[in-house]
Amino acid sequence: MPQIPFQLRYSLSRSQRLVPHLRIFGVAHALFVVVLFTFFAVQGVVSVGARSFLGIAVFGGLALAMYLLHLGLFVGLLDVLLVRVRSMDVIIADNAAGIMVDSERWYLFLDGIKDMRKYRRDTWTIQHCNGTVLHIAASALSEEQIEYIRNAMERGRTPQGVQAVIERGKRIEAIMRGEREA
Repeated sequence: MPQIPFQLRYSLSRSQRLVPHLRIFGVAHALFVVVLFTFFAVQGVVSVGARSFLGIAVFGGLALAMYLLHLGLFVGLLDVLLVRVRSMDVIIADNAAGIMVDSERWYLFLDGIKDMRKYRRDTWTIQHCNGTVLHIAASALSEEQIEYIRNAMERGRTPQGVQAVIERGKRIEAIMRGEREA
């Protein structure tokens, strides 16, 4: 068993983020969505030039709907386009992973991981039940660390793990309710 907590610091290239991202959504599906969104957006701009309020409403609305329905896809693609190399700082503790995003650390509970696999030989991709996707350079993880994360993921699928998640959710809800009332 690895020493807990452990910290992972690594960098991800564009292709290490793009390839798994496209495979999660499906390459053909992602391409179809992007082409359709582009078509709607261009038609919306053309409608603006033609001063067609119906065209603006229809094509602008369809472009917006495509964007909102596939928000995760577009956010990931924009990240790949805008950031050449993404530096990562992840701390894996007893039951959570702390991920540094800019200057804030965000936490994911390990028992909420729904999938962990390699879409590329050099990158592990972790999908969380809340929709978050975390890519980890394969060179940053030891076999013991991979096994620890997988065991935590499996614990979340047991009846006791599900009950622990429910209890944690109730505690978080009570804390949030108490903060709102204050």
